[in-house]
Amino acid sequence: MAIIGATSMDAAFFKSIGLSDKIWNNGPLDTQIQWFRQLLPSVCGSDCRNYLSKSLFVVGEFGGNDYNAPLFAGRSMSEVRGYVPQVVSKIIRGLETLIRMGAVDVVVPGVLPIGCFPIYLTLYGTSNGGDYDRNGCLKSYNSLSSYHNTLLKRSLSNLQRTYPHARIMYADFYSQVTAMVRSPQNFGLKYGLKVCCGAGGQGTYNYNNKARCGMSGSSACSDPANYLIWDGIHLTEAAYRSISDGWLKGPYCNPPILH
Repeated sequence: MAIIGATSMDAAFFKSIGLSDKIWNNGPLDTQIQWFRQLLPSVCGSDCRNYLSKSLFVVGEFGGNDYNAPLFAGRSMSEVRGYVPQVVSKIIRGLETLIRMGAVDVVVPGVLPIGCFPIYLTLYGTSNGGDYDRNGCLKSYNSLSSYHNTLLKRSLSNLQRTYPHARIMYADFYSQVTAMVRSPQNFGLKYGLKVCCGAGGQGTYNYNNKARCGMSGSSACSDPANYLIWDGIHLTEAAYRSISDGWLKGPYCNPPILH
């Protein structure tokens, strides 16, 4: 479950940190679960626990927009890192609610390596080579993603022990997308950090924040199946095809969905 731009934290949280104007939807995780609960009777009548026990839940990815909002608003990395435990805790509480409702098979994606996305590389790029890893990604931003994922995996392990009847699967966006950036050809792609729909060929990444995909001055490539990144912050269908295979069969989901 997830709707466009969704966050795990609610509007009250973002208002408390002075960012209520940076959130562009009204569907945080708690709200989506509430909507889901209200919808259930029309789907499964009075036998919802049995229905849910036979369903596959993909919860997220949540967390990315919880960090995008303050980072794009100019908040410091140390401040944003301080939000991570709250974000992960909110995700875990949402998962626990779903499991208590009857969910058994639950896939929980971690966050993506945001330091590999052209929007971050363009807005926060530096002339210091030491700020980049061997893949050309910004270390500090990927460190934020890694921190979130480490806490999430630890919390999921605890949740699994609490609910041993459930099958909680961690989907590793981070490792797979990092591998795709490093060696796109191994996934049937040609371009790792260059976007398909962007600034008409400008710059290293074909990305211009003033000519984003859909804006005046932007254009889309003719061969999106060769690209990992669609518009600077979202992946292409070709990328997600590989990602879904890695989740279904492994090795990028633990345990694999089809295991």
